[in-house]
Amino acid sequence: MRHLILPFVLCLVSFSLANPKDEEKKIFEAMPSNPSVVPEKVRKVLIYSHPSGFKHGSIPTGAKALRLMAEKTNAFEPTFSNTTEEFTDRGLSKYDAIIFNNCTHVQKAFTEKEQREAILGFIKSGKAFIGFHSASDGGMPQWQEYTDMIGGCFAGHPWNAGGKWPFFVEDPKHPVNSAFKETEFMISDEIYQYKSYDRSKLRVLIGLDSTKTDKKGNSKTNDYPVSWVSSYGRGKVFYSNFGHNKATWWTPFLLQHFLDGIQWALGDIKGPSKSIPQTRNL
Repeated sequence: MRHLILPFVLCLVSFSLANPKDEEKKIFEAMPSNPSVVPEKVRKVLIYSHPSGFKHGSIPTGAKALRLMAEKTNAFEPTFSNTTEEFTDRGLSKYDAIIFNNCTHVQKAFTEKEQREAILGFIKSGKAFIGFHSASDGGMPQWQEYTDMIGGCFAGHPWNAGGKWPFFVEDPKHPVNSAFKETEFMISDEIYQYKSYDRSKLRVLIGLDSTKTDKKGNSKTNDYPVSWVSSYGRGKVFYSNFGHNKATWWTPFLLQHFLDGIQWALGDIKGPSKSIPQTRNL
């Protein structure tokens, strides 16, 4: 597996880890050994990890997990960047997918019309987009089209990073959910509520069961999606709100879920993107 670091980037130098070797060991041991589907060709993925708003401490952890995922499973070939130079029609033509790793306020990073059109046009043309956690903390109102593409915009996190929250599998038969052996589970992570979210445009895979918490959100129907897939033009989008806490990135079933989501967006795993109704009367 060959992974690249763009020459104008020294990725992650601004972040420090207390025990980087110990963290890498935990991630590696938790990582799936093989892809769910062996790709028919090399999948080249551009991974962007620069925050233009709040800087999550888990950004380097997520980048490290994505690197180890690529090395251990050979599901894709990663290129890491903290700058925006590659986000042009020409630059993106080398890749099959873009991953936004916890990068807040992308509307501040991509201010030029040509950059925005290159990103959205890349996906519409049949390529893939994958976003983790605060990749949805951006877009509107300055870049509404980005919010429309990813599926919603951060509107607060009533369920904070220190709590342990109840989740349920909304679509048990979807291949991106194959990692979940139970239909309900609890983990600790920071969970968003959204604005400009429309369930009819997404296929929600994992939901938060807010009725089992003491927190109230902004949804009248208690509809709080956590992971979803969608189609965007001829391209595919996978997004997961998980990823605020470092430990998320060495949780085995979540790493499998992330890998399957990436492979689904790339087209290696087949599965529907058509919306389904809420599966619970919350």
